[in-house]
Amino acid sequence: MTGLPPLRALHYFHQAALNSSFSLAAEHLHVTHSAISHQIRQLENWMGKPLFVRSNGRVKLTSHGERLLISCQKAFSELHSTSESIRTGMRHHLKVSCSPSFLSQWLIPRIAIFYQRHPEIDIQFQALADVDQLRSEHTDVLILSYEQPPDGDIDATLVSEDYIGPLCSPLFAQRFRSEQDLAELPLLHADTRLHAWSEWAKAAGVRGNFRPGKHFENLTLGIQAARNGLGVIMAPRLLVRKELEDGTLIAPIGFVRVERATWMMTKQARRNDAEISLFRHWLRDAAQP
Repeated sequence: MTGLPPLRALHYFHQAALNSSFSLAAEHLHVTHSAISHQIRQLENWMGKPLFVRSNGRVKLTSHGERLLISCQKAFSELHSTSESIRTGMRHHLKVSCSPSFLSQWLIPRIAIFYQRHPEIDIQFQALADVDQLRSEHTDVLILSYEQPPDGDIDATLVSEDYIGPLCSPLFAQRFRSEQDLAELPLLHADTRLHAWSEWAKAAGVRGNFRPGKHFENLTLGIQAARNGLGVIMAPRLLVRKELEDGTLIAPIGFVRVERATWMMTKQARRNDAEISLFRHWLRDAAQP
């Protein structure tokens, strides 16, 4: 005996269970009533347990039959979805990898708009992956702030040039008017972007010791700390638009462009996949100032 019962028997059982009728199942499948009965008897023999209670020409699922129906519904639904996606070239889902800060600060607050436009596509968010995950198709889309995207088999679309700057709550407005004031202010650091302050200092032509200060596990926590008046955080403008708009964060000395950009990367061979093209178009629109 193999590990699975005959697929035809499961298919006939599924229809009979959904319709609570062998006759209706036969009509839907364009087979005879006896063919349905035969396949279900074969399935019950394979299981070693009855799946239907038969009474006065009517059928009702047993507890074992109810369990099997739930499993069949899941399996046939997955088979239908996968087969349709292969046939049409639309996978109906995207595995998107990005940093936790980009996900929480930028993507999650905006992704509802994508769902409204494309309800047929489901986004599965993943932890930040590497380019090899694109090549193996464990990840469909990688969004990454990077100096130069890979060449060759990886397609990269520019989402936004990166501009970074020091940010703080309005509580510091009177104390923070120029770069020189930073020496007297509490600095905040994200452990995922340990070189952010030195990167900014180089681009802005500012000298100073920017190593002291409180550390946070990731940039999102650092931004929240700055919002709550704990100090000054270095962050990309792209990730703090909402905070700047609602006034919970201010950028007293503005932002400077650095030698990196935010890219959307995907496997070159999949560049024109329908769901990837739709996501790319939405992402570029949403990233516009």
